[in-house]
Parts: sequence; C-alpha cells; structure tokens
Amino acid sequence: MNSPLSRRLEAAVLALAGDGTLKDRLYAAFNDHLEDIDERELHEEIQSAFGDMTKTMHRARALPGDSVVRASVRKLSSVDAQRYAALVVRAYGLQIESLATEAGRIPGRMAALTRPQTPLAALLALEGGSGGARGAQDSPPLVALRR
Repeated sequence: MNSPLSRRLEAAVLALAGDGTLKDRLYAAFNDHLEDIDERELHEEIQSAFGDMTKTMHRARALPGDSVVRASVRKLSSVDAQRYAALVVRAYGLQIESLATEAGRIPGRMAALTRPQTPLAALLALEGGSGGARGAQDSPPLVALRR
C-alpha cells in the first residue's frame, strides 16, 4: 500500500508535525513534497481545494532572495495556514483509505478504528448494575472482583 504519491503525502504530514511555526512547517511541507503534485492525482473530494491551495502558494510576489512559495505562505492568515495544513492531512488520509480499498483490506492503524465498540451501559450492567443480560443478583460484588 505504498505509492510514490502516498510517500510524498506522508512526508508532507510529517513536516507539518515537526518543529517550528505552522507557517514554516506548511512552507516546508508544500515546497519539499507537494508543489509539483497534480491535483488530479488526488482524491476527487479534495482536488479543487488542493488546486486552490497550489494557486495561493504561488500568488505573492517574492522579494530578491526569497521564493514565491515562502512569500505566499508568509502572507497567509493563521486561519488559512491551519486550513491548508488540515487539507494536507486530509489528502494523506484519503490516499491511504483509497489504497486500502483497492487492496481490499484495511491497514492496521485504521483497523483499530473499526472495531465494534461496547456501549458503556452494557459494561456497567456486567459490573453489577441493573439491567443487561446479567442482573444484579447474578453478578458478584465489584469489590470481590478486585482482590
């Protein structure tokens, strides 16, 4: 389940999770890993937003010795920087999900999220609460279980 695109998206997410300000991390993620990704390679759900981000990252005029991407990131609002960082994480998640679907399996990390959850009320009923499959008269006292 490893493709060149998924490796690049993962590297971008790791850059976003690194040290520094969000804008510095976003610059590194985009400049080093995402700049030349064609939006059509990505999941349809985010193609438009990724295209908008790419245009935004090339919008500002760079000063001598600066890059267009760095100047563009510097001009982003904090809200826009957060939105674009979240978009990168979402792109990676969708890519992994897509690869897992194609392979017909769920990756280990995602499988943990799909395990059935036992409702709290059912757990409490097993510990001697009222209701549930076992009534209070059938349950040993909770203290006896903690020896």
